[in-house]
Amino acid sequence: MKDSKFKKIMLIVSLLALNIVEQAASVISAAIPQMAKAFPDHSQVQIEMITTIVSMFVTIFVLVSGLIVNKLGQKNTATLGIAIAAVSSIIPAFSNSFNMIMVSRAILGVGIGLANPLAVSLIGEFFEGDFLAHLMGWRAAASGIGTSLMTLLAGQLLKISWHAAYLVYLLFVPTLLFFIFFVPDPEKAGIKKQAGENGQAAQAAAEEVAEKHARGKVIFYAAVLFAYFSGVMVAMVKLATMYVENGVGTPSQASTVFACLNFAQLLGGLVFGVLYKVLKSKILPLGILLSGLTLVAMAMTTSNGVMIALGIASGFFGGVSIPYIFTRVSQLSVTRTAPMNNALVLVGSNIGSFLAPYTASLLGKTAAMSIRNAGLAMIVISIIVLVALLAVKKSNPDHALANK
Repeated sequence: MKDSKFKKIMLIVSLLALNIVEQAASVISAAIPQMAKAFPDHSQVQIEMITTIVSMFVTIFVLVSGLIVNKLGQKNTATLGIAIAAVSSIIPAFSNSFNMIMVSRAILGVGIGLANPLAVSLIGEFFEGDFLAHLMGWRAAASGIGTSLMTLLAGQLLKISWHAAYLVYLLFVPTLLFFIFFVPDPEKAGIKKQAGENGQAAQAAAEEVAEKHARGKVIFYAAVLFAYFSGVMVAMVKLATMYVENGVGTPSQASTVFACLNFAQLLGGLVFGVLYKVLKSKILPLGILLSGLTLVAMAMTTSNGVMIALGIASGFFGGVSIPYIFTRVSQLSVTRTAPMNNALVLVGSNIGSFLAPYTASLLGKTAAMSIRNAGLAMIVISIIVLVALLAVKKSNPDHALANK
């Protein structure tokens, strides 16, 4: 009995640890100013692409991941992805070639793209019901605490050099080992959820109907994630630059804000289950609205202390709203449709992240202006999301976009 309980705990820990890789591309954002000095022949947008090129390849390989799962299985595909990420991510620590660094970051995106959909779908493969909803909140919490610790450590390593900051990715190694030793292969273990022989035909028909009704809703949520991450990542790539431009502080201090923001996602994820029961679908537009307001406020302050407080608020609001999307997508999915549905929403978030440097350049001539306008755009998006949810619920309350 104790052994079974230990295995369940380690399974949960390992699955949650896998989610740390999701936002790993941004943990070295504070190194951008130093890297800009190290590579003066490259534009600011090109330097910022070091952070966001990862998202482009994540987007591609999130979609490819399903094909590889069919060949290798879920556990082997995730293990391959983490291994690729662990090796490629530390190459910039030893290279002075801008092209080599860009290639290594692209390969990092390949690894994250292979593992990312499984970080979500494997939770649904092993768990269901109310515990599934709680784990989706804990998933955001795990991602928040993992990336906050990595960002904080990267900020300290940045005091040595921008090369040293990339050594933070060595933390991928424990994640890889946890996954290898404590996560069973669902296909081989027979854990994968499926109907009994007598109910297979009925389930297949139900899944076909569910897929037709659910896919449009999933695409809606993918669009919301695209818009949300477009705004948030503008702040991630521009905050360190704003610190320097506005005399707020040093890039290392900006890294502390990133760490606090990511840690606050942990708190948001932990309370998601409680707030979700009270607010239901309204938790999504409310979280986006408050996140947008914090970005506007961040662009207007010159106090490092206030910036840290706003970073905490931004992370918390994201932590209590974004898990709603993954919970709903899981509820809208069955075993056959889960990989593609999760891929779609992850593609939305990663395209938004990838385009952030271009979005920032369009939103303003200075870093502060870009962050402010990104916040204003998120406020508008929250209103659009609220109107869309209410409109669909009113026209068809039994099949609303919002949770029943």
